[in-house]
Amino acid sequence: MAKEIVVIGTVYVDIKGYPFENYVPTGRNAGRIEQFHGGVGRNIAEDIANLGEQVAMVGLVDKGGIGTDVVAHLKERGVNTVGLRATEDGMGTWLAVFNEQGDLSANISKRPNLLPIVDVLEDCGDELFANAQGILLEIDVEAPIVEKTFALADKYGVDVYAVISNIH
Repeated sequence: MAKEIVVIGTVYVDIKGYPFENYVPTGRNAGRIEQFHGGVGRNIAEDIANLGEQVAMVGLVDKGGIGTDVVAHLKERGVNTVGLRATEDGMGTWLAVFNEQGDLSANISKRPNLLPIVDVLEDCGDELFANAQGILLEIDVEAPIVEKTFALADKYGVDVYAVISNIH
């Protein structure tokens, strides 16, 4: 079995709005709205898979259609999804509004409850870390996730690489 890169991080739904004409912040703006699978961890896992590398994702998705769709899409790309769990409030949402020039005018993020990732690491962390060539951790997750990740990495002698996604 080839060694995998294990990515621990977030899954988001990105919703982007683009006006047909001049954007009026306090007005009604007709335009188009696009929805994408996002999240720093999810994006990185898919990018690694697209490069032909072995990758496993540890994170959370929402119960229901969008969460199921995200997992199916990652599987199609070749991502090992054994570390993805469906929970209530597992995914975040990023809502962005762009002006008529395509510049970001407004945005807001709804951050998910990431603490269940500790349970995922308890359930399958040994299996994933024993077969890991490296761990990529979205470092601005909750402290117990970081602590569990480093404990498993120490146990299996695996290097941890951190990426900053959204530190306040």
